[in-house]
Amino acid sequence: MPYPMSEGRDIRTCAIHTIGCRLNQADSALIGDDLVRRGWRLVPWGDPADLLVVNSCAVTATAEQKTRQAVRAARRRNPHAFLVLAGCSASLHPEAWGQEEAVDLVVPNPGKTGLGRHLPKDLLRPPRPAVVALPSEASAAPTPFTEAGCGLYPEKTRANLKIQDGCNAACSYCIVPRTRGPERSRSWLDVRREACELLDRGHREIVLTGVNIAAYSDAGRDLADLAAELLALGPAFRLRLGSTEPGRVVPRLVELMTHEPRLCRFLHLPMQYAEDSVLRAMNRAYTVAEFGALVSDAVARIPDLCVGTDFLVGFPGETEAAFEQTCRNAADLPFAFFHVFSYSPRPGTPAAAMSSRVNRALATRRHDGLVAIGRDRAVAFATRNVGAEQEVLVETTSPPDGPGGWSNNYLWVRLEASPADLTANTFVSVRVTGVTGPREVRGCAVCV
Repeated sequence: MPYPMSEGRDIRTCAIHTIGCRLNQADSALIGDDLVRRGWRLVPWGDPADLLVVNSCAVTATAEQKTRQAVRAARRRNPHAFLVLAGCSASLHPEAWGQEEAVDLVVPNPGKTGLGRHLPKDLLRPPRPAVVALPSEASAAPTPFTEAGCGLYPEKTRANLKIQDGCNAACSYCIVPRTRGPERSRSWLDVRREACELLDRGHREIVLTGVNIAAYSDAGRDLADLAAELLALGPAFRLRLGSTEPGRVVPRLVELMTHEPRLCRFLHLPMQYAEDSVLRAMNRAYTVAEFGALVSDAVARIPDLCVGTDFLVGFPGETEAAFEQTCRNAADLPFAFFHVFSYSPRPGTPAAAMSSRVNRALATRRHDGLVAIGRDRAVAFATRNVGAEQEVLVETTSPPDGPGGWSNNYLWVRLEASPADLTANTFVSVRVTGVTGPREVRGCAVCV
């Protein structure tokens, strides 16, 4: 699936750079589809282009720094291009970006997937950036909402499908409710419509994504109902869940996994911390014991289930005792891997006003210590799969890496021996023969 090409030598070109989460990737794919439908030709980021779009992130200070660096580097490479800053940073700091000389147009989240309608016809750089107005809360939060078009994923076997946006949780450290707005779900019929189009384009894996997909609800139907509906679209693809907040729908999803093998045996459940006093300060809605029971019950029902999580270290008030307890719990719970982030204050959040800040050197030490535990957990999970047979969706067949792809339970598998006619975007059954790294294995194809 190469980049879409439009006929004619005078077709304008556009390139999109995405910073941040899987939901941002889904939004960028919708932006790309919108532009191509309007006659643009999409080119890889870094190639010369008439239009440059930076889809930004603001979840951490590091993400915002990456956004600024991407904008200024793009302007240096393309001094005459029209440059759009879209997404979370645009929603959080519209006035500041409206003063950034490298930018021509600022588009916040609610309107960015229909970017084409905001572009000037002549595409001339204005004297100062234009800023698309943030909609009111009422107009920003229709339930259910719809998206035009279908996400564009050139050269990808897997496609993200946006089913939800926004968040009603009030986690004390998190800026997302301000950048994404209130919780809302996408229309059941519109999700189904885009899923059908993605399958028609040849994608063999669809990943459901949102800020909190566990909150999906349309006319009384929840995420488990939606997953079952999508799986009924046909037998030639599999469905994977994106990051899913712990909640009541998780046991229903696990139940569906037990009898539907095309719902990938993978859950990413962000825990954020594994000690109760810090969880309370973070305003998370569970205790360590409640979270542990949820995860342990899931793994008991599906022994090769891959459970990933996120941890946030260096939170204000974090003590050495709390961190040590988190390390013990992280090592004891049946996680297959985890991502570790260092806390950075987000202006306007309750945590930003908290005292007892953890100094950077200590936060870095704790971050690295938890990363090491996570690496051990990932190797252990990979080791438990040796000898097992896994379904792999082949992502690449080319040197230097050779044939490889993701298993149903989210291991990266390198094929040692495979059929000569094996192609990307093909399912192959693989016997795992050894471990090559954290959550990485090698194996031999047993059938195609």
